[in-house]
Amino acid sequence: MKLATVLAAHFGAARLMAILLVAVASYVVCDPAQAQSFGSRTATVAVAEAGEDTLSLFIDIQGRVAAGQVTAITASANAVTTLEALRIGDMVKAGQLVATQDDADLRNRLDLLKAQRAEAALRLTETEQTIKAERKVLELQRTQLLLLQGKAARAQTLVSRNALAVDAAETAQNAVINAQQQIAQRESGLTGREYQRQLAGAALARIDLEISQVKADIGAARITATVDGQIVYLHLARRGYLREGDVLIRTRAAADYEVEAEIPLEYLLFVSRSGSIFGKDFNGQEITLTKRVVLPVQNVRTGTQTVRFAVTGALPESLLAENAPITLQVPTTSPAPVVTVPKDAVIPISGGHIVFIADDGVAVQRRVKLGNAAGDAFVVLDGLSAGEQVITRGNEGLVDGKKIKIGDPGKRQSGPKGEKWTLNWTTRRGPASGDLVLGKTKSFFNDEPVEVTRVGDDINFIGKLVLPFGVLDLEFIGTIAGAEMSGTVTLRGLPGGREATLDFTGSRDAG
Repeated sequence: MKLATVLAAHFGAARLMAILLVAVASYVVCDPAQAQSFGSRTATVAVAEAGEDTLSLFIDIQGRVAAGQVTAITASANAVTTLEALRIGDMVKAGQLVATQDDADLRNRLDLLKAQRAEAALRLTETEQTIKAERKVLELQRTQLLLLQGKAARAQTLVSRNALAVDAAETAQNAVINAQQQIAQRESGLTGREYQRQLAGAALARIDLEISQVKADIGAARITATVDGQIVYLHLARRGYLREGDVLIRTRAAADYEVEAEIPLEYLLFVSRSGSIFGKDFNGQEITLTKRVVLPVQNVRTGTQTVRFAVTGALPESLLAENAPITLQVPTTSPAPVVTVPKDAVIPISGGHIVFIADDGVAVQRRVKLGNAAGDAFVVLDGLSAGEQVITRGNEGLVDGKKIKIGDPGKRQSGPKGEKWTLNWTTRRGPASGDLVLGKTKSFFNDEPVEVTRVGDDINFIGKLVLPFGVLDLEFIGTIAGAEMSGTVTLRGLPGGREATLDFTGSRDAG
């Protein structure tokens, strides 16, 4: 009823009956229950051999993206601070200006220190000049002492010859002693002056250091990012008084991410032995991981231990977020021979999967138990042996015991004849597309035959999309306008029985 309502709304009541008749005819032909009536017809199929590869068995374990440490940009002084026009999530480069602090007080302090330095320099110059003058006086006093010492010596000689009174010799000697005393006082004064000069020089050096520090503080008033990163925290006030050390901005480097997962203890050995493992984001994009460290953290309840993985290459944008989910393929065994089968051979059914074996011109249905995907193949855990011929094309409408003949895969690969279209639509997981060939007698969607109902420029068909969890029916209802097509596509068979109706567009290939 729902399909009829959609068709009626799109094609009109006049065309609805023709569409339903074709749909009923298609159902009768494709229904496996009716297929027995056509048992005398031989189906043409393509086959491939089930292979054997040496692989590990894997299980899917949910992990998460763990972000590394952040870089904090702090206020450099107690001052009014103004942030630049930044927002959470903005990317900043190393050296980029992010905030400015009021440096008026620092500049006033710099001027005061410069004045103090000039005063200290004058004091040092005065001391040095005083020392220079006193040294000249000292030299004169030493010269005078030599003269007095000579005079006293001559007076003593004359006294010994009774040519001079003793008092005169004593007076000369007393003059020598007075001169020596004056020289000692002068030398002591020079020593004090020298200490004053050194103190003045030390004070000048201290002021120079203070000036250099204040200049550095003035330069630090223009706060810049130290490394490249994305802003994850921003101070609430665009302008306000902040104290030295208050956090203005926190950034996280775009490459500072790794993957964390809780690995069952029995699989830790296989993870450690693996050179690398693979993970997928929610879009199915694959990334390569290598074990970095096993953290000393165990969960007794779940029997797991935390493992951190380094990312090989760059993370896709969808995973550049803390706690972003990622599915890891964790090895559960050492590499061993396993049977693999092409994905095209596997048909999902209720409660499992089946393949068809080509056995002496007859299709034999076989239920299989699948493991993980291995490139374009699935690992078969049970139900199939290496070397058996599995049907990869033409198996959509087969039933157990159907007569078959193996066709030439090369002819099928050349593609059907007719108008070739590319259909595009967008799901929650991203863009999707499909190939449609409109032939005069047969039409194909993604190389699989489909029944197309075309009335004028209106077109309707149901294609199939085989996924690991089941088969999706894609019902296209659209209108052709020259080399363009547009309409809606309804996806049926989603998990939980959900359906989704999306817009699609199409373009006809020029060739």
